[in-house]
Amino acid sequence: MVMLDGTNYVRSIQRANPDGSLTFYCAIEEGLVFRVAKGVDLMANLVHALEAITSAIGPPQAMLVFDCILRKLEISQLKLRSDVGALLRGHGAVGFNTYGEQYQGVHVNQTLVGIAFGKAAA
Repeated sequence: MVMLDGTNYVRSIQRANPDGSLTFYCAIEEGLVFRVAKGVDLMANLVHALEAITSAIGPPQAMLVFDCILRKLEISQLKLRSDVGALLRGHGAVGFNTYGEQYQGVHVNQTLVGIAFGKAAA
């Protein structure tokens, strides 16, 4: 991870090179200080996020989501594909995989971003 303006951002490693250097999935500016981080429980985190959305807008009528390909790989490695898929479908989610996202001009990896549509207030 790298901290920019007090916020941590994931910088995913693509590969370790024979010369001991690392290749990342996104641009790395010279002089950045990196930190080692440990991921959270992906499924529990997703459940919590969907509960927060439902609490804020009621049951979503639809969700358009963009999931970083690195999350897809993690989900596959953890054998959570059917569980994650069922959970997202149950909340009306459709979308596709990306190669990371931009957030306030910063490229981030291993993210799920989207928009949830709720029912109009009466």
